[in-house]
Amino acid sequence: MPFQYNYHAPLVWTALHLSSSVVPAVFSRPTFWLFFLMHICVYVAYGQGYLADAGQEGSPLSLNWRAVQVITSMTTFFEVFYTNHVYARYERLFFLSRSILGQLNNFVFDLRVFAHGQQDLVRLATRYFASGVFLFFAEVGQEAVSDDAAANLIRTGLMTEEELLELNSTFTARERSVVVMHWSGRVLREALLCAKAPNNVLKAAIDRLIQTRDQQQQIRDTLKFPIPFPYFHLLNAMVVVNLLLWAYGMGLTRSYFAPLGFFFAELIFCGMVELAGQLSDPFGNDAVDFPLTSWLATSFEDTRVLLEYKFTLGRDGWAEVAAK
Repeated sequence: MPFQYNYHAPLVWTALHLSSSVVPAVFSRPTFWLFFLMHICVYVAYGQGYLADAGQEGSPLSLNWRAVQVITSMTTFFEVFYTNHVYARYERLFFLSRSILGQLNNFVFDLRVFAHGQQDLVRLATRYFASGVFLFFAEVGQEAVSDDAAANLIRTGLMTEEELLELNSTFTARERSVVVMHWSGRVLREALLCAKAPNNVLKAAIDRLIQTRDQQQQIRDTLKFPIPFPYFHLLNAMVVVNLLLWAYGMGLTRSYFAPLGFFFAELIFCGMVELAGQLSDPFGNDAVDFPLTSWLATSFEDTRVLLEYKFTLGRDGWAEVAAK
């Protein structure tokens, strides 16, 4: 679940708050410590005189920093471009996910207005719609509906054991949410026909279901279409080469601050790659992943309120209320 931070917090406090950042993930990577160990070895060897000639320009062991700057500039461009692309993808997934949850509330809003006297059918259509939303997010988050998720469906009353058994025995994990949404459409049609609602209302309500299904498919397609592997491979190769050159070149000094400078330079480069990896799939348990449990609970509660609240004003018509 994303960490709720204070925009106005002091810079030092924010910089030292590591628990919800990418720093722990970077520190857990053996590769990070391997590069740092290589740098320390070069630094110690140079300090002890084993690489004394490496600090002299023209020596076979010296490093041309102008050449390193070219590689560093290219790597920085590739890394920033990759991170920006992944963040744009992350934003798209955010807005699609929130839109799906908003469609559920709008669905109930329309039915309560136009399906007069058909509360049981309205409840059933809403229950199937909510179940379809739940099943979809369980699918993209876990690739299948776990036993806990199935138990939650039954415990919350979104589905009966008989309905869930039919879904599990007949359809795949990807098909279940679509099928349940179709159930909702069939019940919706019956409710609006019984209420003698205008035909355009029925079409608009069905269009809402279709739009929700389209948004679900867009999320699936986006998750299955990451940035091409050749680009990702090239970026990782450039980062590795860049860190190797830094580990060697920044070690050719007697300054006590060289290891500190390399440590933070490596942390920034590796941290950007790690952050992009976390943003690429926000349906999980990383610090930047969407709080789906909270979103679903809030959306379902809003839906329940819209579905079950009792009229106190306007029970006998709104003309009397308007006249007051």
